[in-house]
Amino acid sequence: MESSSAAAQSVVCGESSAMNYAHQSPLAASFGSNEFGDSAGPARLYGAVVDKQLETRAAAAKLCKHRKRLNCVTVMMALLLPWVSFVVMFGIVSFYVHYAAPVTTTLAATCAWFFCAALNFSAWQTWKIGAEDRFYRLYMGIALTVATSFGWVLGDISFWQYMQPTYHIDHLATYSNVDPSSQMLWSGEQVPARGRRYQDAGKIYFSHMAVLDRSRAASFKDGNLYCVAPIINPSCNKNCGFDFWAVGINCCSDLAADFRCGDYNSTHAKSGLRQVVETWRPFFRLAVLQAEGFHGLTSRHPLFFHWVEDPVAELHSWRLSGYRDYIVAMILAFALNVLALVPVLKSARFSA
Repeated sequence: MESSSAAAQSVVCGESSAMNYAHQSPLAASFGSNEFGDSAGPARLYGAVVDKQLETRAAAAKLCKHRKRLNCVTVMMALLLPWVSFVVMFGIVSFYVHYAAPVTTTLAATCAWFFCAALNFSAWQTWKIGAEDRFYRLYMGIALTVATSFGWVLGDISFWQYMQPTYHIDHLATYSNVDPSSQMLWSGEQVPARGRRYQDAGKIYFSHMAVLDRSRAASFKDGNLYCVAPIINPSCNKNCGFDFWAVGINCCSDLAADFRCGDYNSTHAKSGLRQVVETWRPFFRLAVLQAEGFHGLTSRHPLFFHWVEDPVAELHSWRLSGYRDYIVAMILAFALNVLALVPVLKSARFSA
């Protein structure tokens, strides 16, 4: 429909000069003269129709003058460059390069953002002087700045929520058949299990007797509710340690000993994934202090874990969540860029 309308307008533009000639032809002149008397003046009958057609074609010719052709290369650049900048920024900030070289990643993201901001300022200067391609320049400047900013922010959120814990735990040690309550020295003496022996633990597979002691759970509230419960060997009767703790957020009660975090209700759960979010650790430590006060425990070197059945499968699910966020963000960014570009192209095509 649009192509037929454009073709009709091109015919109008091509015929406007011919109609100007027809307006000056002897036939038109004869109708415009007083040869037929006052009863057939230029404002009557055929002359009126010709004047109306000339006005219509003049308006169409003006529209053809102001309607611009779209440069396909420029349109493709406006469509793809902001999306590519978003995808690249999200990928750099969200995945392993951020973990391996955090300072370099932050510096690169900052330089890219300032480069896009400089393009935005240059486009604004071009807009003020009224350059012919000001629409594209201004759109590119704004779109690149917005895409880079959102790619940085969303990628950083995905990194700290999913990917950073995954990479960090992969770099820590794995221990198997750990008794959470006691340990045997080389001399044969049984002593309480101490967390300081497992400071580098990322994944721990506890002994088959290990359970959560939900009756000694505690919590600390600071906006969120930070929940802890000791991991113990119920067969330990003396010299028992309490340095291994299952943790979670907003999955317990602040009024009673209650713990519903992780795989707490699974009889097959005998493993722990290290809690590596630095900003949460002080609140879990305060929750342990609450447990010591309520239940008469002593925990000298507490270590915090997510209580799970299969640590490897849990890590894999975290990694997949990060990849899923990346793919969804790619699709949404492309769709939003298309929606933003369409009205800009219309404005640029019919601009004066």
